Amino acid sequence: MKIVFPRCFQALLILLALISISSGQDTQLRQDYSAEDINADLDRMQEILETMHPGLYLYITPEELKQEFAEARLATGETKSMRQAFLSLAAIVDKVRCGHTYASVPNSAQEELTRDAVFFPLPLKFLAGQAFVNHKNAELPCGAEVLSINGLAMPKLIPQLMPFVTGDGYVETYRYELLSDLFGMSLAVAFPQRGQFDVEYRKANGEVAMKTVQAIDSFKLQLRMKSVAYGKPPRLPYRIDRVSKETFLIAIDTFDNDYGAPPFRMYRQFIQRAFKMLGKTPEVKNLILDLRLNEGGYTRNEMMLYSFLSERPFREMYHGGATQNSIAFKENLSRLYQSRGMIRGYERRLSRELEPVGEGAGFELSEDWNPRVVPDEDRFEGNIYVLTSGRTHSAASAICSRLQATQSAVFIGEETGGVNGVFTAGTTLVYALPNTGIELAVPILKYSNLEKLPAESGRGIKPDHTVTIRPVDIQSGEDRVLKFAIELVRRHSRED
Repeated sequence: MKIVFPRCFQALLILLALISISSGQDTQLRQDYSAEDINADLDRMQEILETMHPGLYLYITPEELKQEFAEARLATGETKSMRQAFLSLAAIVDKVRCGHTYASVPNSAQEELTRDAVFFPLPLKFLAGQAFVNHKNAELPCGAEVLSINGLAMPKLIPQLMPFVTGDGYVETYRYELLSDLFGMSLAVAFPQRGQFDVEYRKANGEVAMKTVQAIDSFKLQLRMKSVAYGKPPRLPYRIDRVSKETFLIAIDTFDNDYGAPPFRMYRQFIQRAFKMLGKTPEVKNLILDLRLNEGGYTRNEMMLYSFLSERPFREMYHGGATQNSIAFKENLSRLYQSRGMIRGYERRLSRELEPVGEGAGFELSEDWNPRVVPDEDRFEGNIYVLTSGRTHSAASAICSRLQATQSAVFIGEETGGVNGVFTAGTTLVYALPNTGIELAVPILKYSNLEKLPAESGRGIKPDHTVTIRPVDIQSGEDRVLKFAIELVRRHSRED
């Protein structure tokens, strides 16, 4: 099963590269809707979440969620624009605290915005809630801290955009990674854009200055995002390197096989060859596993990697649960993301793989569809060091949970973006609300990865050695996390 992350904003990123700017305005986002239309969409959104979401109340009580919906309702005669309605609905979804559950404006509004709008021109890197310029050829110096945009201080602006980048539990690092990716587009969705931006910023010497920067079109923004100073994805998503006589580095940047990622056969071939190479090199005692760029993907890929690391047999999950073994509100499913054939296929799988727990108690994944996996004959038996970041999410955080619970792995870097223990993912349904067309993504399987839940709920896998990115690293490009890991391995080797 795939831990799906089909962010509707991913479609925006593709569109950014394909559509050039033309004259026009964000007319769909400005369109007004009546109280009856908005309230009907709120009711349907609440019904969908309560019926289909298996982890809806992990971090919010039913009473609290009902109150959120009640406070969002409009009085008779009131109206809201599409933009205002979306901000209101997205804020409710954000309270669920699930990185696979999110709202987005309709695809047609996304296309119009991408085609016609202008955007904030500076790629930003968010570090602990602060924004820093992440480009060496932009209007402001690389690494400069952005303090305000058009008079709105970043501590006030950022919380208004955070509902666009939902995350698991109480982990903020993953959301800041997404906000770094999507800041320009998120700002354009939240606020009507002007042709220029007044930016207050702090220079490296501490001096505060102001500069007016011109907005850019979507094509230029995409080019800039592809050439950021820090965090630019490597050309190859799978890499192996011998960093010393006794130590290999394996980097796995994705467990996906969609959205431009390599097909499964290439992934399988890389994993098999990499660990066969390790097995033929007996002097190698240490493995550094770099998952810092891995946002997840297919659990079969995560399980394949773990089969080369695990000491004992394992299953995809300790327990899997769902509220339904069929799909409710099929009439509201977006046909842009799910064809009729896909919907029928989903329902066949649900009815086949899920069995009832008891009357009104939901469904659980049958053991027949949660097979036992044995460790591979070429599994690595040495020391394991895992590099993580806020971007380590979903299936990538799942393997971290396994390694922390069952192996003596050492974690280095930042807390993972995905939570430890229980989260909702799997097949994700995308609904279009009947009046506004606002889209709602809902995962339909709750994963329980551990037999014993962690003491601290809603947190990611925390590193044994915390190494964070500093503003100065944005400009220098220094990889402090990897340097620290290599030195730590050397120190441990000397101690042994």
